[in-house]
Amino acid sequence: MISLVNKTFFITGLGSGIGLATGQCLADHGARVTGTVVNEEQREAVSSFTQDCYQVDVTDTNALLDAISVASKDQKLDGIIGCAGAIILKTSAQTSSQEWQNIIDLNLSANFEMAKAAPDFLNDHAAMVFISSQIGLVGHKNAAAYAASKAGLNGLTRALALEMAGRNIRVNAIAPGPIATPMTADTRATPERYENLVKQIPLGRFGEADEIAKLAVFLASDAASFITGQVIVADGGFTAQ
Repeated sequence: MISLVNKTFFITGLGSGIGLATGQCLADHGARVTGTVVNEEQREAVSSFTQDCYQVDVTDTNALLDAISVASKDQKLDGIIGCAGAIILKTSAQTSSQEWQNIIDLNLSANFEMAKAAPDFLNDHAAMVFISSQIGLVGHKNAAAYAASKAGLNGLTRALALEMAGRNIRVNAIAPGPIATPMTADTRATPERYENLVKQIPLGRFGEADEIAKLAVFLASDAASFITGQVIVADGGFTAQ
């Protein structure tokens, strides 16, 4: 039984998808939850389990670190979970330099900046969890920037795990397959694309956000106290093929 009573976690991308599900799951296990949202609609979405959130563009490093600093002012954090992210479905030839930079900034650099400062805000024996993607492991012909950002996040996870092991701060990533979140809404709304993708998943369905959230909560808890430097895939068997 996982108990997170008296523990505090900061989540980027708290207001939707996997971040929202993770925040709810952490709160259900007794944790205090804080993190970033992008607008008032997302602030309302998290209001059932926290009033403590910050409307921040996570690619604005100063604003992100200010939010974390305020969130940890009274009590150092027991974990940071990086869920904020975006995808563009374009080949490398179709991707502009600005689009490339935007995806790298959001999916990779924001997590790097947060992790670099995290030791100042984290308790010893804390945990960091990043939401990566199976696409960072196997690639995608129509997601060059996204694949690169997630592959980079996997490498960052392993490097940080080695750097922070001396303080017993564990660092892991989750690589989800297709999950039923706003990020995949367009795909799921297009029958041919949806059916073709589902055929490639051995379990025959998209995952649910709360299935990834439960894994994130496990990795953030003491139940995973000897797990660090890992990229754990939750993809319905796609990468086993």
